[in-house]
Amino acid sequence: EQEEEELFEIDEEPIDFEKLKNEIDYLKRCRDLAKSIPIESKAKALIEAFDNGFVKMKEFGALPKALVFTESRRTQIYLKNYLSQLGINVVTYNGTNNDDDAKEIYRKWLLIHEGTPIVTGNPLIDRKQALLDYFKNNAQVMIATEAGAEGINLQFCSLLINYDLPWNPQRVEQRIGRCHR
Repeated sequence: EQEEEELFEIDEEPIDFEKLKNEIDYLKRCRDLAKSIPIESKAKALIEAFDNGFVKMKEFGALPKALVFTESRRTQIYLKNYLSQLGINVVTYNGTNNDDDAKEIYRKWLLIHEGTPIVTGNPLIDRKQALLDYFKNNAQVMIATEAGAEGINLQFCSLLINYDLPWNPQRVEQRIGRCHR
């Protein structure tokens, strides 16, 4: 019991407000510096990989399709905005697939396939298929979270980039398996 009390003792040392203010100022400078970086070097390297990869794909007669895996939705959105500003047609694929672009792609897909057996009637399944079809037929790049690493066939895709690496190496293998069958 005495050990528990020692664990929860509060340090009674007085707060040094000058030291606290300096630390807050330092953190604000770090934040401002981070915000001042317009494009991270990793995103620039991604564009170089596309440039080199798409040239090789053309040489080999492969479809110019790239699948980029990210670990977070925030990174996915950042990359989509960045690539779209450069004129690259991008589609995202994640666990929810409910952003405005995905909804519009799904709406158009339903109109095209209305009354066909392709439409299952299950909105989650149909929305995923709509995004995959859009990638195959329209977009040059798909940016996917881990949701894209399982259960989908992207054999038509010629380039896979792990923008963020997962901690589990088996997940890298699952990602590669989407394109390589």
